[in-house]
Amino acid sequence: MTTDLTTLFDAHKFSELGHRLIDLLAEELQRNLDAGRPVLQWREPAIEDANWQAPLPQQPTLDLNGFIEKLKKDILPGNLAIHHPRNLGHQVATPLPVAALCDLVASLTNQAMAVYETGPTATMLERQVLRWLSTLIGWDSVAVNGVLTSGGAQANLTALLAARQHAGEKRIWQHGVSNERRLRILASEHSHYSIARAAGIMGLGTDAVMAIATDAGGRMRPEAIAEAHEGCRRNGEIVMAVVANAACTPTGSVDPLKVIGEYCAAHQLWLHVDGAHGASALLSGRHRHVLDGIALADSVTWDGHKLLYMPATVSAVLFRSAANGRQAFAQNASYLFEEKPQEEQDFNVSYRTLECTKRMMALKLWAAFSLYGVEGMAALVDEAFAKAGRFAEMIGATEDFELLMQPQTNIVCFRHLAAGINPSELNRHQAATRKHLIESGDFHLTQVELDGVLWLRTTLMNPFTQEADLQALLDAIRAQPASKAP
Repeated sequence: MTTDLTTLFDAHKFSELGHRLIDLLAEELQRNLDAGRPVLQWREPAIEDANWQAPLPQQPTLDLNGFIEKLKKDILPGNLAIHHPRNLGHQVATPLPVAALCDLVASLTNQAMAVYETGPTATMLERQVLRWLSTLIGWDSVAVNGVLTSGGAQANLTALLAARQHAGEKRIWQHGVSNERRLRILASEHSHYSIARAAGIMGLGTDAVMAIATDAGGRMRPEAIAEAHEGCRRNGEIVMAVVANAACTPTGSVDPLKVIGEYCAAHQLWLHVDGAHGASALLSGRHRHVLDGIALADSVTWDGHKLLYMPATVSAVLFRSAANGRQAFAQNASYLFEEKPQEEQDFNVSYRTLECTKRMMALKLWAAFSLYGVEGMAALVDEAFAKAGRFAEMIGATEDFELLMQPQTNIVCFRHLAAGINPSELNRHQAATRKHLIESGDFHLTQVELDGVLWLRTTLMNPFTQEADLQALLDAIRAQPASKAP
């Protein structure tokens, strides 16, 4: 059978299918917001995997009607319902619908963005968004010192590559680290796993990351940083970077950025702030004080797909100095980069990022800020933080629940002190309770273990989550029999 290739790109069929898809997704969104379906229709992954082991189609197996039906009956219902008001689990945004439409624009226009000519407007959009984010941090609003990249882990790696180049012999990119004094990274004991992963990728070894102790609020202790720094100096080691959290993944805690930043400035240490989750507090006049001192950082990671309510993934890695931003990668590729003055090369995004082909990520951020403004985006952050504070109050008013700490952002950790359970069995009870709630489809929440104690963990990001949903969660946990703990 000969395929008429023009039919694969038919604009009329695209329009027809697109309208049907948008209608289907609008129905799905409304159903989730109205809690008209379970948060998750749990299926054992091994069994589900068997259901999806179809042979590779050599000929079409679906027409457009069949494709829509497959989405409607098998694909969408099997997803985690991100917009559901009882989805309280991971730090994944309930994305703004307009941002999802921007991703459609980015996908169809397919601007590769390796160099300026492969994505001219996409490059300008990205530069504008980076300026806006830098302005919010408190940096120069004219310079473009950063890049958008695919996720916070890659943003952290990019920042630490620049820090390594800054700390080491200037040709470390070419010659490697074998002839260097040992490089160290000082990071919170609650730092994201991507920090240790970056150390491994860079050839430093994960042992290069020194875990800095935190206080009862999950914040890095400045005196512990100073002690670790002095120990490194005595051992002839170089502190390549200090990594502060804003906010950490387990508890949402924010390190004392101003004190840490002043120490790093006084000792000429690179400060990287992992603000993947919490940097969006900078939008809020009510909460930006939590990040006081972030402008002292040399680099900042900021995820759009968390509290900027973007679809995954879009992350910014931002540098206080343009020169530092250029240090992360130092390569030549004549098929992409020509010998041009630095100010012209700055328009070629691939100089500053791990990706070569890079999609147009900035459009959705540009659209959200343009349509809703900082004030509109800040309202989402304020709502999330307020909801976490209210949930903490509800937990604190009970006798059978224990709150780990007052939330500093929108993450709340707690545990159920079920009557009749031996304290040694409490961890097993939390795990069994969470498993039951997820597999029932009633709620989605996570768990975290700190110092041997297991806590239930909620991330409150959905503006449609109401106090009644939070009360229903506590009631559902109470209803879980202690005898079901494995």
